[in-house]
Amino acid sequence: MLYYELVFGMLFLPLTMIVYQICPRRFRWMFLLATSIGYYFSFSIKLFIFLIIAITITYCTGLLLEKMGKDKKNALSLLKSEKKDATKEEKAKLKSKYQRRSKIILVAGIILALSSLLYLKYYNFFAENINVLFKSAEDSPILPAKELMLPLGISFYTMQAISYMADVYWGKFEAQRNPFKLALFLCFFPTIIEGPIALYADMMDKLYVGNPIDPDNVIKGYTRFIWGISKKLVIADRMNPAVVYLFDSANKTKGVEVIAAAVIFTVMEYMDFSGCMDMVIGIAMIFGIELPENFRQPFLARNASEFWRRWHITLGVWFKTYIFYPVSMSNLAKKWGKFSRNRVNKHVTKVVASAMALLPVWICNGLWHGPKWTYIFFGIFYLVVILLELILEPVGDGILKLLHTSKENKIVNAIRIFKTWIIIFTGEMFFRADSLSEGFRMIRDIGKGFKLSILWNGEALAWGMDKYDWLVVIVMLIVVIIVNVIREKGIDVTDALLRKPLPVRWALVLSLLIFLTIFGCYGPGFEEVDLIYAGF
Repeated sequence: MLYYELVFGMLFLPLTMIVYQICPRRFRWMFLLATSIGYYFSFSIKLFIFLIIAITITYCTGLLLEKMGKDKKNALSLLKSEKKDATKEEKAKLKSKYQRRSKIILVAGIILALSSLLYLKYYNFFAENINVLFKSAEDSPILPAKELMLPLGISFYTMQAISYMADVYWGKFEAQRNPFKLALFLCFFPTIIEGPIALYADMMDKLYVGNPIDPDNVIKGYTRFIWGISKKLVIADRMNPAVVYLFDSANKTKGVEVIAAAVIFTVMEYMDFSGCMDMVIGIAMIFGIELPENFRQPFLARNASEFWRRWHITLGVWFKTYIFYPVSMSNLAKKWGKFSRNRVNKHVTKVVASAMALLPVWICNGLWHGPKWTYIFFGIFYLVVILLELILEPVGDGILKLLHTSKENKIVNAIRIFKTWIIIFTGEMFFRADSLSEGFRMIRDIGKGFKLSILWNGEALAWGMDKYDWLVVIVMLIVVIIVNVIREKGIDVTDALLRKPLPVRWALVLSLLIFLTIFGCYGPGFEEVDLIYAGF
């Protein structure tokens, strides 16, 4: 029962809203938990055990970390009372002792939380590569392949679990003593499939208050929900046949087709993922729960770093908070800073320090998407691009200075955006390619039979989209672009909607529903396309 299915929007969600509103306020969070569990069961009851394990590990680790923090405070108080002249060294030694214990608990909790994900998601990948590395025979492999099922949302709730444990360790908040409230945070039904990856500090005051459903929130939420479904069913799913055709290695895509493949898949992926985020945020909005935004007009980014601050924002924030910053503050980084002082210029020092912190971030980013070499290459690709941008930054600034202009110049800005598009489309092409060798083959064959005319002479109709499909997609894309430009200017489209008279608001909602009914890809003749990021 996916968000864009009729049974969800017309039955499951309205019934959930009705029962939620009937429930006494103090029980509403419990109902949301029960609903979330029921929603998870609609996909799989057996695999729910892995979610229970994750909740248990997270809950127990949080309590142990908080206890260790309190034990440290008590020990320090006892030291001060028993030995009033205690030295700084004695206090530091005592703090270090409890800090080590807390770190051991945190590391153990993270390893346990990751164990299910690593085994279920990556075992076969590593087994296959180990067998190839040691040239084992197919009939007697060193590590045999296994049939493993991946639980729904395991990558997303595991990352939320790790962030929760780390934040308790850092003392950002007290551990949640109610395991059922923690369970709601980890399996809240709108976020369980594709996120966004929410942080407990941002959610703990929103999930449990049980505010009554506000009519304005219903209009805003349903409008965004239907808008997200439209992006998924009208654009992404309609483009899927072309993506399948162009990335089929048997078709040996070449010339303009390679560029078309990269662009069409990138647009499809964006519409699929951002559409799902619109659905999710809209659903939560109905219940008065504000989820973090996951996209902010990413195709207006002027460099790769900015692109990742606009695309899958919550994943970027997670990597920045729980990998980049800890590595930046590690002993290795401090030693480099100490060594480079007065030996190396500031720019080189900055580049090397950034490389240290970015390397694990982008390797993890690639692996997070899945057990494929194309995903790992995708991560390394962005690592190299971002480091090159950082290395060449003084050169670019020097050129702009010579030309007596700045980065804010409209022409310069347009060039930087276009350059970023090339980076994005190249990365996404490898991301979608069946294999690394196929990705490099497509790059190599761009120059073969390069004819722009195939985009309008009818040859593109062989990709699986007819003239009607192309027309619908182009018109809808223009609408999406207009909305994104409005948002980039700081105008909230949904807030603007709420300022309209009530009949106008509901007319817009009904218009979106009618539009979706007419142009959506469903029913006979259309193949259901799974949410792309649900597989990650």
